[in-house]
Amino acid sequence: MAEAGFCYAQGVGCKKDLKKAAKYYRTAEAKGMSMVGNSWIYKPKYSDEPEERSSRGATKAPTPEKKPRDKSRTRMIFGRKKSVAA
Repeated sequence: MAEAGFCYAQGVGCKKDLKKAAKYYRTAEAKGMSMVGNSWIYKPKYSDEPEERSSRGATKAPTPEKKPRDKSRTRMIFGRKKSVAA
């Protein structure tokens, strides 16, 4: 089972699928195989059951409209201002 999990995790001989890899790693560990460094297989995003995503805080208030960000990073870094055509 652990070998199948490795193949799915690395994409060896099949398409890379971390959910299937976690499933096979969990079954291998349930059957007695001890593995180090596989704590990621118990994270909710790798489980088969879809979980409701709960937000950490209360419901978010609608954000006020933001003005569009200037795309030029050099203006920010060097403190240049846009040249205005008169």
